Amino acid sequence: MTISAERCRQILAAAQGTRVLVVGDMVVDEHIIGHSTRLSREAPVPVIERRGHLFVPGGAANPAYNARSLGSDVSVCGLVGDDEMGDRLRRILDEAGIHTAGLATEPSRPTSVKLRVWAGGAGQMHYQQVARVDVSNREPMSEQSQQELLLYLEGAIPEYGAVIISDYESGVVDAPILEYVLSSAERHGKRVIVDSHGGFARFQGVTAVTPNQPEAEAELGMSMDDDRALESGGNELRARLGCTHLLITLGGNGLALFSRDEPMKRVAAHSVPGLVDATGAGDTVASAFTLSLLGNADPVEAAEIANAAGAAVVSRLGASTTRPEEVAAMLEAAGD
Repeated sequence: MTISAERCRQILAAAQGTRVLVVGDMVVDEHIIGHSTRLSREAPVPVIERRGHLFVPGGAANPAYNARSLGSDVSVCGLVGDDEMGDRLRRILDEAGIHTAGLATEPSRPTSVKLRVWAGGAGQMHYQQVARVDVSNREPMSEQSQQELLLYLEGAIPEYGAVIISDYESGVVDAPILEYVLSSAERHGKRVIVDSHGGFARFQGVTAVTPNQPEAEAELGMSMDDDRALESGGNELRARLGCTHLLITLGGNGLALFSRDEPMKRVAAHSVPGLVDATGAGDTVASAFTLSLLGNADPVEAAEIANAAGAAVVSRLGASTTRPEEVAAMLEAAGD
């Protein structure tokens, strides 16, 4: 660990109020939380007695929520349906102080929802995810919605310091939207950070791409199961994409940073006691890396802050956010 907690505080303080635009697939993460002490008589499944019911921003709304929690001025650009979940997501984002003028409503398209059911037992048993039900539409967006988003982006991109593209392959990051974002960002000198579930070849020449290890392996068609393979594969993927930085998250093994003309930098994982739920951790990493760059961090400092931010959220159930002081505290604990 090379960055101190104090340096982390300085960087994230410098990032306060910086402007970030998040473009991508908006999702509501719904969580039903309960206790289970018996199996159903009708089928070999647990009977869940509901104790809690949560709705939090998911998909591209999650990096926006994280960037806002870390102190940025954030806007979102994407689609919601003309339905209860779309209204709910707008309210959640509005209440967090995230600008939603870039959300287009497409009546024929349901708002994407990922419902997770969590169950815990008696005593000290940790909660575990026992079921997930998704509502999604992967069809192309309507021409009207596309034009509405393009019109919004035309006015928005020049006003923001960085653009996060969050692609969950649900139709928003299509060819015309992506082409416009990349060309406009280049024209106006804006950083572009990409958090995508695949198809990385589309994102040529961006500031950073932040896949997890399975996504990077799928793109390369090879396993990266040791340091030599990781370094070789990471360097190849970064060169193939022409991006300035490639940040591969490695789950419980931390992350690896690949930068142009620099050797691979490994950042070790932080110790996280108790529950570990990686839902949305990659979104947190992308947001923290972006804000750190806007706060004048060098790439290694930004990677270490992003790694600590990701560790801070995996100890909470479902997609979560962190704040600057929590990130600094993770680094402080690691230095003890």
